[in-house]
Amino acid sequence: MVLINYTYKLFPTIEDVERKSYGTIFYCLSLFILIWLFWDKDPYALIAGFFIMTFGDGLAGLIGKSFNSKNWIILKQKKSLFGTMTMFLTSLIVVCSIGYSQQKNINLNYFAIAFLATILEQFSVLGIDNFIVPISSALCFNFFISN
Repeated sequence: MVLINYTYKLFPTIEDVERKSYGTIFYCLSLFILIWLFWDKDPYALIAGFFIMTFGDGLAGLIGKSFNSKNWIILKQKKSLFGTMTMFLTSLIVVCSIGYSQQKNINLNYFAIAFLATILEQFSVLGIDNFIVPISSALCFNFFISN
């Protein structure tokens, strides 16, 4: 369905970006991989990776485009201070919420995972961030928080 929509734009708002992007395809692929890796083993990691991408990246795009702030170009992709801050804070809230519900404590690894997700989101050539951010975040959550 995603490939059909990408090709024929049946739901144009899903592919509503001003640049060439395979983000929706990468997003679905990353969700499939997260489910395959973590469904039975570590659902907290699955949710963390998925929610960081869903809420962090989604809100970063909205805030970054809606408010004027300092911006820069990385690999021909425009990024903004407010969008980047939104990505970090949203990722931190997601990781803290899920991590706390699992462990009932807060640790510095939550900040590291949010920071990693924010850095990786900066490299969004062709929408690859929709793949590397959730997978990397979930793997780090599994390694540093769940284990």
